[in-house]
Amino acid sequence: MTINSKNLLLYLLLILGGSVLGFLAGGYISSNFGMGLILNSTISKDARDLQSKLSALRALRASEFSVALETIEASVDDQLVIFDPREPYPGLDEATQLQLDLTIEAAYRYRQDFPRQSDRAHVDAMVKALFQFMGSVSIENHP
Repeated sequence: MTINSKNLLLYLLLILGGSVLGFLAGGYISSNFGMGLILNSTISKDARDLQSKLSALRALRASEFSVALETIEASVDDQLVIFDPREPYPGLDEATQLQLDLTIEAAYRYRQDFPRQSDRAHVDAMVKALFQFMGSVSIENHP
């Protein structure tokens, strides 16, 4: 069985077309999957943050100020440990990185004014390590 040049060209075009379609379909599927993961993570985090705020508001309405403060401060700790500059997020622009650094600095100053020990020693240790690291980096060097 011999393959003439027309059939060979047809087979090559079919292989090339199938490869391109497979590449495009794979890219589309993985892109949608990646966006779904990011969207789910973001919405889940925002929902937990909102639950924390609602819990603090309920405590404030009930005049349970120490409970409200603990709820808010625990939420701040939870967000701080995500911002750890020793594990930087790739692709952040300079303005976003500056905002992260300024936020960590503001939390550090707040914690200096209002020190606390929570019932979550592992989170306290991570926050302390974050503040110690930021103490070795000058925030004022940002433009």
